[in-house]
Amino acid sequence: MAADHVSVKVPNWLLSLVPVALVGLLVVVIFAFNPIENLRDVPAVERVAFERTTFEPGRIELHLRNDGPDPVQIAQVLINDAYWRFEASDADLGRLETATITVAYPWEPGLPVKISLVTSTGVVIIHEIEAAALTPEFDVETLGIYAVLGIYIGVVPVSIGLLWFSSLRRASKKWLSFFLAFTVGLLAFLLVDTTGEGLELAGEAAAALDGLALFAIGALIAVICLMRLENALEARKAGREGLFLAYLIAAGIGLHNLGEGLAVGAALAAGEIALGTFLVLGFALHNTTEGLAIVAPLGREGERPALSHFALLGAIAGVPAITGAWAGGFIFNAAWAALAFGIAAGAIAQVIWTISRSIRGGLVTAAGTGGFVAGLGFMYLTSLLTA
Repeated sequence: MAADHVSVKVPNWLLSLVPVALVGLLVVVIFAFNPIENLRDVPAVERVAFERTTFEPGRIELHLRNDGPDPVQIAQVLINDAYWRFEASDADLGRLETATITVAYPWEPGLPVKISLVTSTGVVIIHEIEAAALTPEFDVETLGIYAVLGIYIGVVPVSIGLLWFSSLRRASKKWLSFFLAFTVGLLAFLLVDTTGEGLELAGEAAAALDGLALFAIGALIAVICLMRLENALEARKAGREGLFLAYLIAAGIGLHNLGEGLAVGAALAAGEIALGTFLVLGFALHNTTEGLAIVAPLGREGERPALSHFALLGAIAGVPAITGAWAGGFIFNAAWAALAFGIAAGAIAQVIWTISRSIRGGLVTAAGTGGFVAGLGFMYLTSLLTA
């Protein structure tokens, strides 16, 4: 008599762990035997990224990251071709590790500073600052100054632009289509501007962190999140599509204004006071039309939204400029800034798509084409003030 077969059912979750375990075993084998080690007869690749340089009275502080595949040991520090004593939080940096190096050096405001790091293998890594300037201290007064700048470039001009709502309520359908297309042109310019800034920051980030990938990841995350939000609110926005669009536009503009705040804060932290002041004036004029862009969809609404909506729209679009100014002044880093600009670019692109679908006749009508071109042209002309 044949023996009965006993079947054992293996849980699906256990089966799914088999490939993971095999991959882990492969990693262990590669690290244990290191098959390419004997093939390597070239010097180690040593790279260090200067993520932030701060100047305090009689002292320079360098924030470093190992940007190469091999460990780096900082042996000596030269400033303006002279050796100086230094203190390091960690002089031996493994891959992607960070360290802070402090040098007591009598730097002078406005003069260039050339910093050279010499590794234990003799590799020299150079970092140059065109003009040394005192880094703002993290205190209540400085926080207040940066907050006021954020209000000037974000909250105030956007709020002024919201006052166009009354005129838009009385506008004809043709003019409403024009201003919606104007909004698309404005946002299209912001998309190009944000993408350019983000790619530039990606190039300045540590190569090991892959700033370009961070920018792309941020953009894709923003698009998916806004699409998810739009789907989630689909049932609730019935009859109030204009208000829904206004909030989407405010969110996209707010993320862009975060980047503008970063630019101003970083400029002031680097001692570029004249540039910072010019940026503030330029951005203030530049951003006034952003309020118009936010309320443009509301012109189609049959009712007037409550004042609380206008306050919230202004805050969503303008307040991020304050956060950006703080971040740019005190904790600016090219890698995470590239990620932030990527999020802004993705959000703006998704908002452009959403608004374009809502324009009667699209952008190919006379009002649509005229509004789009006018939006691009106006933003270009005002952007010359911040160039």
